[in-house]
Amino acid sequence: MAKRIAIVVVVTLLACRCFGQEAGEKIVFHVTSVQSAEATDYCTTGECSATRFTVEGYTNLKSNSGVTEYVLDCVEVVTTKSPIHWTSVCAHVHASNDYDAKLYSQSVDFYGEGKGSSSTDAPIRLLYSIKSEKEVSKQKR
Repeated sequence: MAKRIAIVVVVTLLACRCFGQEAGEKIVFHVTSVQSAEATDYCTTGECSATRFTVEGYTNLKSNSGVTEYVLDCVEVVTTKSPIHWTSVCAHVHASNDYDAKLYSQSVDFYGEGKGSSSTDAPIRLLYSIKSEKEVSKQKR
């Protein structure tokens, strides 16, 4: 149980939007690719299962005239001990779609304002970490 709490705390500190942080920039993020795979570097105790989602896409940032391409990463975790439940979840997005999102210095939020659960036993809703970003000089659209 202590290991599960430690995992949740670390994931929360790394990936959640916390009070007092930067405001973020509203963007429209176009998803071009979504992949999922078992996250073997998580849940080494055997008391949980993890899935890593890798999302590729782009956005037109207001601060420049080009398109910026991103590779994003998020790891979703479910406990395998009774009662089985999600401890952290990622927004599920799909290729060939545009999503309203918020861009932060190290992450992208696909959940938006006011869409969270007030339940204390609800899973933590994670942001996608930015793994890479690249400016492309000409428009893709």
